[in-house]
Amino acid sequence: MNTYKVLAGVLLAAGLASCGSDAEWHRPYDSAVCEELSVKIDGRDSLTQADYTAMIAQSEGILKYLIEKSEDIGSLPDSSRTCAWRELLADDEYLERFSYMFTLGSALYQADAEGRLDRDNKRHYADLDRYNERLAAISDRN
Repeated sequence: MNTYKVLAGVLLAAGLASCGSDAEWHRPYDSAVCEELSVKIDGRDSLTQADYTAMIAQSEGILKYLIEKSEDIGSLPDSSRTCAWRELLADDEYLERFSYMFTLGSALYQADAEGRLDRDNKRHYADLDRYNERLAAISDRN
């Protein structure tokens, strides 16, 4: 019986450890983190796997924001959408996030193409495709 308790404890600990590590890829958007990463990218500084992890997490947050804003506009009557898009495109927060999306996304694409992402970052980077596909589908409808 004690063997089962030990085994259950080990499995529980392993499960909790894996859940904790996944949290790295699902952090909320943070403009300071994006700015720091952008400075490193623009300065052509060496990027670590932790930097790539942060880029993936921030990209996810940005894409979720863009999807939410696009869905909000998509739910408006046709007569209100053009004005809503103009307002969104003039919004400072939107412009900031959109800019970071391209900076971080380009760096991630290049790192992936050059084989610089480790296995976990490569997997989580690929997971961003579902957000990209959803955003593209929403954009096509609007």
